Amino acid sequence: MSTATATMPVRHTSLGHLNFARVIRSEWIKLRSLRSTFWTYAIVVILGLGMTCLVAFSIPDTIAKQIPAAQHSAFVVNTASFGVTFGQLAVAVLGVLAISGEYSTGMIRSSFAAVPKRLPVLAAKAIVLFIASFVVGVVTVAGSWAIAAPVLSGKGFTADFWSADTLWAILGAGAYLGLVSVFALGLGTILRAGAGGIAAALGVVFLLPIIVNLVHSLTNIEWIGKASNYLISAAGAGMAGSDNGGFEPWANVLIVLGWTAVAFIVGAIILKRRDA
Repeated sequence: MSTATATMPVRHTSLGHLNFARVIRSEWIKLRSLRSTFWTYAIVVILGLGMTCLVAFSIPDTIAKQIPAAQHSAFVVNTASFGVTFGQLAVAVLGVLAISGEYSTGMIRSSFAAVPKRLPVLAAKAIVLFIASFVVGVVTVAGSWAIAAPVLSGKGFTADFWSADTLWAILGAGAYLGLVSVFALGLGTILRAGAGGIAAALGVVFLLPIIVNLVHSLTNIEWIGKASNYLISAAGAGMAGSDNGGFEPWANVLIVLGWTAVAFIVGAIILKRRDA
């Protein structure tokens, strides 16, 4: 007598299941495998260190005597964080490309097929972008400070790396670059096109302050001048140690968080409702 043997499906439990940690790992692999990521962060570092060298060595020796000693440390910090003005443009471009590149290649469909809820993909991208940009920003500004401090000390300035203002400026600059990349990610999610997203991000970060300041200088309207302090780039400069209308550090953080949250939330809503 023969007996039919049924073949039972084998369940590969060792493969595990999809979770948010694995989504983050996937987005990290995507980010570090792109050439644009390496070159973008290389530009941030080169510009940061290069601009600090240019500014520090070009400052006259007599400036230190004209500035109160209590402001010497802040002056050194501002010199070290000068490159953030240009670094923010680079990370903004990277933030847009992190999402628009997937739309242009069609990879976004594969991402959403693996993660049908979609929002975990966007959240993972934001986390990976923020951490990577934060680390690069902190390393860049800390390295810039290490260049600026001895150069300016030779010109009569005093600098203290462990002072609260210095440490806050270094961490704040890194946090700002991280938040700008997430802000640009939100814009890229809204517009989906690389050119349009980059134009929007650079317009808000770089062009908008110029327009607001120009209008204020022509009209001399007081509220327009005050409004410039609420722009993301102005608050970001405040996070990096510069003066932003006398705002406290926490106020600058809230302003940047507000801009970032609006772009990210609107992008998340559109991502959830719109077809890939």
